[in-house]
Amino acid sequence: MPHGSFWGHATEEQARKLAALLCSHHNSAMEALLQLEDASQTSETKRLINQNLIMAERILALIEETSKRQGTGEITLFFETGTDTFADNSPEHRRLVRFMDYLARESHGRALFFISIGRASTPGTETENLALSARRARFPQAIIDHYLVNTPHAFYEIYGTGEAESPGRTEREAHRRHQHTRLIAFYAKKKAPAMNPAAPTPAATAKAEGTAKETGAPSAPTPGTQLTAPSLGMHFAWIPPGTFTMGSPKNEPGRDADETTNEVTLTRGFYMQTTEVTQAQWTALMEPNPSYYKECGGNCPVNRVCFTDVQEFIRRLNTMATTGIYRLPTEAEWEYACRAGSTEAFSNGPLLELACAYDTNMDRMGWHNSNSGYILHEVAQKEKNSWGLYDMHGNVWEWCEDRKGPYGKRPQTNPTGPIQGDMRVIRGGSWSSDDRDCRSANRLFVKECNKNAGIGFRLVMEE
Repeated sequence: MPHGSFWGHATEEQARKLAALLCSHHNSAMEALLQLEDASQTSETKRLINQNLIMAERILALIEETSKRQGTGEITLFFETGTDTFADNSPEHRRLVRFMDYLARESHGRALFFISIGRASTPGTETENLALSARRARFPQAIIDHYLVNTPHAFYEIYGTGEAESPGRTEREAHRRHQHTRLIAFYAKKKAPAMNPAAPTPAATAKAEGTAKETGAPSAPTPGTQLTAPSLGMHFAWIPPGTFTMGSPKNEPGRDADETTNEVTLTRGFYMQTTEVTQAQWTALMEPNPSYYKECGGNCPVNRVCFTDVQEFIRRLNTMATTGIYRLPTEAEWEYACRAGSTEAFSNGPLLELACAYDTNMDRMGWHNSNSGYILHEVAQKEKNSWGLYDMHGNVWEWCEDRKGPYGKRPQTNPTGPIQGDMRVIRGGSWSSDDRDCRSANRLFVKECNKNAGIGFRLVMEE
């Protein structure tokens, strides 16, 4: 949440976004630290990691400020060295139960938000310590859910907060102090307090233009409702919440084995950028332009950007933005938005041709190896899908937030993928891809440091 747009109080939605942003910055930074193999060659990556941690510290300070204004509780749970649990009816368990009892009595219908900060610094590798701190951060949730079953609440975990480093060169007394989980709880306001009069934001305007209910009150935006964010003049389309089948049926031509079908529910709507981030938008915040096809022009997608480059772009955008929080889409959000209600291979119909053959459905929706001339093209030159998104099929692959992982066999709600792994998801295919690789369900996994002329990204904006 950028300085200047925070008023020391938070509604439930604002509190949720603050907590999610904190977790995203902190956890991504700590996991990236594990991938640094040669410190002498990774100064830029370390700089980006440090900036992510600084951003997380700012957000945590805002959460602490919110908790002071809105009512809070905090407790530290101590663990035996090397463990990630404690027994029922143990002193720590009893302390946590009393804490839950107090919070439930004082909530008075307000939603409760928990930030769980796991800390570990036991003799072991950095990977082992990070995994231990993650398990410690996650441990209180089951107890909280059990005792607050009738109290609205949400739980967010961060881990490896400076103590994921192996303590081989640390005094025993120092690292022993890190065997705990800090649990911060705060209440959200039911309504946003009055602020100084100001012009309506683009998001508020878009909502007001949605269809009205019979009572006259504005409803949620209709799918595809457009808004232009003031940040870099980016255009976004509203993607409604909903349930869909992620993956592809066994009889879909071009199907891969990792596309097993899975029912996914997205409980929150979001705005998705209608095009990929362009070279002009990139260079407004970042220098130099890394793209291979610079001659394509400012309205062509930026490319040759690795995952950490994209995170730095997002960090700068969130710092300057006065409305909304920007991030990459999850893999589930990407496929849901790409399909726009379709159950076929493309958002406008089935795959008609395999390999490099000319597919009429794909030709209408995007650039691929049978119609691109093997070069990049400007955004929004093909048809948009029914939710107003261009180039979801082809032109450039698009980074997602998730790491490589299987879908699982049970229905999922708001999935975010594994918390560890050295491969990230990219989606959509590119100007050099076969038709089958541009399908809605197709998945590809690459290293975070991959800088390829066929990889770009688009953003999600949450209000």
